[in-house]
Formats: sequence, structure tokens, C-alpha cells
Amino acid sequence: MNDRINISRCNFEKLGGQYKLADNVIIEKEIIENINCFWFRNKGEINTKKILLYLHGGCFVLGSLQSHQALVSHLSKNLMLPVLFVEYSLAPEKPFPAAVIDIAKVYQYLLARYPGSDIVLMGDSAGAGLAISVLSKINEKDLHAPKYLVMLSPWIDLSCANESLITNAAIDPILTKEQLEKFVSFYVNDKTVSAANPIETMYGPAPPTLIIVGSNEILLDDSKLICNKIAEQQTKVELNIYEGQNHVWMLEDINTEASKKALKEIQEFIAA
Repeated sequence: MNDRINISRCNFEKLGGQYKLADNVIIEKEIIENINCFWFRNKGEINTKKILLYLHGGCFVLGSLQSHQALVSHLSKNLMLPVLFVEYSLAPEKPFPAAVIDIAKVYQYLLARYPGSDIVLMGDSAGAGLAISVLSKINEKDLHAPKYLVMLSPWIDLSCANESLITNAAIDPILTKEQLEKFVSFYVNDKTVSAANPIETMYGPAPPTLIIVGSNEILLDDSKLICNKIAEQQTKVELNIYEGQNHVWMLEDINTEASKKALKEIQEFIAA
């Protein structure tokens, strides 16, 4: 099993080389609470009034700086924000709740280190699910909440029971239901599935939220599900479904019209 996971991790990291990093963005490592974190900053950027905390996807098993550095560099450049990227603990070596604990520690560090800053919490795929789990912890501890939440192709329901897992199976070239179920088995055991499931454990209000997803995704219904859940709280939430797009398409090509449009929507949403 370990050999297969290592091969999958190596292949996933190649996503970070699909296109060049953004010009004039520097990356600096900072170890926070024994967790490897990386700052992405535009050269000359010193403004920390707004900070983006980014949680990568990878089905709780894959993902690192290498897989996401190109995407995150362009987020930093286009949004004109410092971005803190977290290399949280991965399963199966460190299953639930290790990743949630790691991210919560980093979030609390940001609150203490940059008091008064507005934090934008953002994640893709499983990282978006972790954002919901961490948000619940933030609310439970009555900590200062993020200013905004941005989710790209979120994986929110680990039960893998939503209809689009079947109806979109033939048009999603990235994920399958069987793959997701296998990754869930790495992340949790039977007794902790409900405790780890973001949609089941969501606690307290969400901040204004932007959800971006492709119409081809088997996880399309996850976006609709979390959108409805947040809307029930009378919180501002936008769900933008991009016709013909696949799972976290910005990882593959940042220069398509769909990617440029998504970047602009994120920029406008968090500027409100």
C-alpha cells in the first residue's frame, strides 16, 4: 500500500509543474507549531491587513507545496495578498483528526501574530472540506472567525452518497466514486467517519462564502449541499457552476478563460 501511495503522491506533485509560477512572487518557509508552512508574497508586499490561509486538496492523502505552488503563486499575485500555505498531516500515516488539529494551530497562530488582520480561509477539494471542519473548531472555541470562505470544487460529504457521484461519473475525467471511498478509508476508520465528515459536523455560522465548481464533477452535489447549508444560516453565499469544467481545473491551466474568470470572481468577492 505504501508504495502505491508514494507513487500517487509523486504523480500528484507534478500538478505544480503544469505551468510557471507567477512572476515577482517569493516563497518563504515558516515552521509553525512544528508544521511546515510557506508564505507566498508579492515582492515588496508587507501589508498583512488581509491574509489568505490556503488548504490544499489531495483527498487527505496527497498534496504538498510542490503540487500547489504554481496555483497559489497566481492567487497571491492576482489577489495581491500574502498567502500562507499549510502542509498539514496526511493520511494514512496521520489520519483524522491530525490535519484538522494542525490547521487549527496555524489559524490560532495567525490570530495571535497578526491581530486585527482579516483572514480569508480558502481550500480546494478535500482542503475545502478541511476548511469547514476547522471553521467548526473555530466556532466551538469562540475564536475570531475568518472574514471570508472560498471553496474550489469542495469535497464536503465523506459518505460518498450524493447523486452526482453516479450521474456525472461518465463525464468526470479526474475522480471516481471508488477512488474517493478508498481515500476515505485511509483518512478515517468506521467509527470516526461521522466525526470527520465536514457536512455532518458543521457547527456555527459560516462567513460570507464563495463556492466555485465545474459542471462535470462527480462532486458537484457536494457544492450544492454546502451552499444550501450555509444559505439556511442567512449568510451570504455564492455558488458558481462553470459549464464544462473539471475538478479544480485551475490546477491544470491557470491561463484558460474559465481560470481567469474564477480568479476575478475570487478577487471581487473578497474585496467586498
